[in-house]
Amino acid sequence: MVWNTLGSGLDVTSEPEVSVNDRDHDDRGPRKGETVQRSRVDRHMTFKEMFELLLDHGCIDLSSKMDSTQNSRSPVSVGGFGEIWTSRLYDGTKVAIKVWRASEIEQCEAKALKHAAKEVYYWSRMNHPHVHQLRGVLKFRENCLGMVSEWMDNGNLREYIRKNDNVDRYEMIHGDLKAINVLVSSDGVAKLADFGLSTISGASLGFSDTSNPQIGTTRWAAPELVVGDAPKSKESDVYALGMTMLEIITEEVPYPQCHSDYQVIAKIMKKIQPERPMTQLKDNNRDNQMWNLLVSCWSHEPVSRPSAQQVLES
Repeated sequence: MVWNTLGSGLDVTSEPEVSVNDRDHDDRGPRKGETVQRSRVDRHMTFKEMFELLLDHGCIDLSSKMDSTQNSRSPVSVGGFGEIWTSRLYDGTKVAIKVWRASEIEQCEAKALKHAAKEVYYWSRMNHPHVHQLRGVLKFRENCLGMVSEWMDNGNLREYIRKNDNVDRYEMIHGDLKAINVLVSSDGVAKLADFGLSTISGASLGFSDTSNPQIGTTRWAAPELVVGDAPKSKESDVYALGMTMLEIITEEVPYPQCHSDYQVIAKIMKKIQPERPMTQLKDNNRDNQMWNLLVSCWSHEPVSRPSAQQVLES
């Protein structure tokens, strides 16, 4: 998974398993007059139930600590099912609020609801110096799920690289699926963000299966995810890490000559890897070593890819 690319320093905070009987997992829902204590997010849950369940499983409600008068007048970024707003806690800390709109969740039925809850829960379990920390959650403007984290003045890694030509692109790689999902703190530390596609083994809060699961952006996704039915794995993360390293070096997305996902998929099916950018990776010992590392990360066979630790030590 994404956090495994960081090495052994990551602490996935553990908590006791919640005992749930088989009836709790019955997609038909609870029987008439029966009260069910849920331990997973499914299509029968309301927005309120989902929010309360997240609090029961360790997420912190920051509603009472947020100075709503400091909310930005409009979102600073919009995409997918959500928006990014800025605000401040009463102690003056500037924060970002990632908002999943309740109206969008309702329109997309349980899929978007589960996706939102999954991102909040898995993000809340992450504890590492290079993971952007989730401060807590809140009901933003009463009917929206908000994820609160510290505001990063330097933006994402792609923006940071473009604004700072002196950055050593080799040293800035910390292993997320793509550069826009790596934020940079005020002191230049890279922080992984966006855990919407993540999984944790042994987590106490479960999520029912959803058809057509997202595999991540195609240009960064491993072949077994794009043209096969393999689950996400450490090996697929290493593949994406290699693509992210190439993205940072070139300041372009992988396969920049392809104008659609269909063109990218066609190349992946033919086992065509990205072309070497000779302008950035010249024919010398250091650059040749870097290119060989990238090529090994992109091996079509997952077992042939290096481990995250091997990439880190290269």
